[in-house]
Amino acid sequence: MPRRSPERDFSGYNAAQAERPVRPLARAAVSLALAGPRAAGQVPGALAALAPRVAVELGSGAGVEARFLAENGFEVHSYDADPSVADAYAELARSLPISHTTADLAQIETFPAADLVLSCATLPFVRRDEFPALWRRILDSLRLGGILAVDLFGDRDDWASTDGTFLSRDEVEQLLRGTDVLELVEEEREGRSFSGPKHWHTYRVLARRT
Repeated sequence: MPRRSPERDFSGYNAAQAERPVRPLARAAVSLALAGPRAAGQVPGALAALAPRVAVELGSGAGVEARFLAENGFEVHSYDADPSVADAYAELARSLPISHTTADLAQIETFPAADLVLSCATLPFVRRDEFPALWRRILDSLRLGGILAVDLFGDRDDWASTDGTFLSRDEVEQLLRGTDVLELVEEEREGRSFSGPKHWHTYRVLARRT
């Protein structure tokens, strides 16, 4: 039976993340989404003016990226299983268009139609047997031209023996079939995690629904 990853209790991790910078993946995703079909005039002007851009963030943690998305004109729907961050989102929602749900991602049946789906270093912690259905729901939620921006972990990652989803390059490419892959960066390195030294094997994915 796969063992549990040492970072599955995320309350301490999230508390330590509150003051960090916005992740580069989120910045790249917002740039791509803001330059998408609406900006190119492919959405009728009246509709574009009325319909807000919508972002869905999965595994939103301390709210750093949720705030960034909202401040860049997105209506944000954030999801995280850690109940300790709920108060922080309630405070953010006082001044920004952020709606937060505390839930296990794999148990959410549908997500709002979105121009951007962002998930930074969270999807690998979804159990392997639950991952395919969640992935389909993520892709189904993307509007035409919408941006998918996610971190995935590889099968040579130190945590690959734990009860998450760790993928080969071929498996990642299979997941992205039917999208326009804008960036797929695979990286292996020695580094640190919140719990100590670690060998990282990761994929940084940016894709557009076509």
